[in-house]
Amino acid sequence: MHRCSLSAAERNFRSRLTQLVHDAWFLRGTLSVRSRRCGQPNCRCARGQLHASLYLVQSRQGKLRQLSIPKPWEDRVRQAVRNYHEMQRLLEGISELEWKRLQEGRQP
Repeated sequence: MHRCSLSAAERNFRSRLTQLVHDAWFLRGTLSVRSRRCGQPNCRCARGQLHASLYLVQSRQGKLRQLSIPKPWEDRVRQAVRNYHEMQRLLEGISELEWKRLQEGRQP
């Protein structure tokens, strides 16, 4: 496939996807914030101010699995999940353009 035969929209999707793939870290899953008590009687959580923990939740082979994300990793994990969703969105855009090309009877 020659780049010049692609529409501007498809070149844009492909360019953004290439940049993302080269520079990013990816994680499939959903982030979930959970609140809990630690059990220590003098802690603030005993008075209602619960501790918040971030979990990465993912379905694999029909089963849910989850990981607790340490505080220092939270920003990186959040970005990796966003990158994964952005990659999916870009791939869907490319697929839609390919679909239209086939519908119009043009060679893929």
